[in-house]
Amino acid sequence: MRGYSPAPPSVSVTEWRLVKCLKLSNGGLSDRATSCVDFSGLSALDVLDLRGNKFSRLPSGIGFLPKLRTLDVGECEYLVSIPDLPSSLEFLFANDCKSLKRVRMSIDQGEKLHIFLPGSYSLEEIQGIEGLSNYLWYIGVHNHDSHSPNKLPPNKLQKSVVEVLFLSISLAQ
Repeated sequence: MRGYSPAPPSVSVTEWRLVKCLKLSNGGLSDRATSCVDFSGLSALDVLDLRGNKFSRLPSGIGFLPKLRTLDVGECEYLVSIPDLPSSLEFLFANDCKSLKRVRMSIDQGEKLHIFLPGSYSLEEIQGIEGLSNYLWYIGVHNHDSHSPNKLPPNKLQKSVVEVLFLSISLAQ
């Protein structure tokens, strides 16, 4: 029969809890869709790919995922803040999030968190950065087209990072 597609296989709630990698990239997820989703039950989730969606806030429960190591929200143009990252997180990809203003990380992140934010020019604050070890920090804020006559204004984050670095060095002495 033309146009017929079999029903997807049923998946039990127990099987969903065992999912380790979930890719929902470029799916057009909006705030309306994400307000109905709670990821906290996916206790085995290791990688969550939400790249290229249209929400302004993350779905609930992401901060409670005990095994989440990689979160990719790159190219989510309307995303304004990333609150409550789980302490297990090792990689946050939030590149080209043009509306992103705030990222909040747990004070338990330690040295293992790598944050990638190129192209997120509205970023003003990374809460919890002062709790990270200053063993190795790489923070880059740059304009991809340095020859453009429409230079980007100085990023507010630069001042915050310099203040945190100065505070960390002062406290270490």
